[in-house]
Amino acid sequence: MNTGPARSKRPLRLLGQATLLVACWVAIFEIGLRAQQHFGPLYDLDLANVDLSWESNLLNHVPAAKNQHLCIYGDLTGTTYQRAFDKNGIRIIDDSALLSGCKRSASVLFLGDSFMEGYDDKNTLPYHVAKYFKDDRGICLKTHNAGYTSYSPSIFVPQARKLLPIVRPDYIVIDIDETDFYDDFVRYRKLVTRNERGQNVGVKVSPIGHECSVGLMETRQHALYLMRLVAKLWLSYVHIPAVIEANRSHDLEIFSYSSDHSPDIDRKYPEARAVFRQNLDELTGILKDYAQDGTHVLCVFHPHLQHLKADASGRIWNDLVSSMVRKACTEKNFLFFNATEIMKQRYGSHPERLYWRSTDMHFSFDGLEAYSAAVAEFMAKNMIKPEDWKE
Repeated sequence: MNTGPARSKRPLRLLGQATLLVACWVAIFEIGLRAQQHFGPLYDLDLANVDLSWESNLLNHVPAAKNQHLCIYGDLTGTTYQRAFDKNGIRIIDDSALLSGCKRSASVLFLGDSFMEGYDDKNTLPYHVAKYFKDDRGICLKTHNAGYTSYSPSIFVPQARKLLPIVRPDYIVIDIDETDFYDDFVRYRKLVTRNERGQNVGVKVSPIGHECSVGLMETRQHALYLMRLVAKLWLSYVHIPAVIEANRSHDLEIFSYSSDHSPDIDRKYPEARAVFRQNLDELTGILKDYAQDGTHVLCVFHPHLQHLKADASGRIWNDLVSSMVRKACTEKNFLFFNATEIMKQRYGSHPERLYWRSTDMHFSFDGLEAYSAAVAEFMAKNMIKPEDWKE
């Protein structure tokens, strides 16, 4: 019996069956990915909001035109909200109720990072402060919230130079965060552009964020969603980690200095200290030249959970950053308020109630309101006097 032709066709038949099986699974995955994109998405593969509008060689990163976060950051609160910013990076909010019936109002510029940026219109420090003054003191405040994710003193310097002549505020409040020590030294130090006089005139775009956005824009060029999935996973778990590693500091982790209780802590991190202090000095110099009266500028410092709650060894974070901020601000006769102690007193053994969860360092809505109340009370007592602004 001649079986030669049949045997020769068997590999071709198996290959055809395997190809058909692979094609079927590809089709199933493709349909599934498109379905989850349409009804969700659970994992965004359209990437429609990704562009380079967030890039700035003045402020490193700015509120994007389509209002998305950089892909290396994210919201861990489980809430959704809309925000809007004007062309100068200042939050656009509906503050008509806070200004209703006001014949005159005090203008306050708020600078800071995500702690200042806040959430929706009514869950920000500037809004809570303005509401306190309207309800409790009968004073109207026109607030200008220029806080944005991961801003720090090196960015506040060119930002202040840009905004002060535009906003012309009566008062300035600047919130320095614990992470700013790391940001200034690791993220932005090599990106600062200086003029011939050595002044900081801008902070260039970060290579990590740029690579991420470009990579996502390239990912969405694939016609097949399955290819987009593979490309996005490779970008997220291979390429961007490699870029982060290439640009990270091996001398300083984001909170390594905060938990350091070495007896020689006052002599450690000399290079990072010098960078941070230089930025603080340049910033406070700009604010002093503008305000003249030091009582019109307030530097505030907020605690993280680890400042309020001891770890397993009974230790809390040190005051390395807050002490540097206090020294730089008080040398210019600015007001300084560290909310750590008052938050300890008010929340005692349960400070975790002030924050979202262990995976997010930010204040919850309740925590933000409590912190804002403390700042507002300090401002009412030391900064904005009723006799100057009551009608």
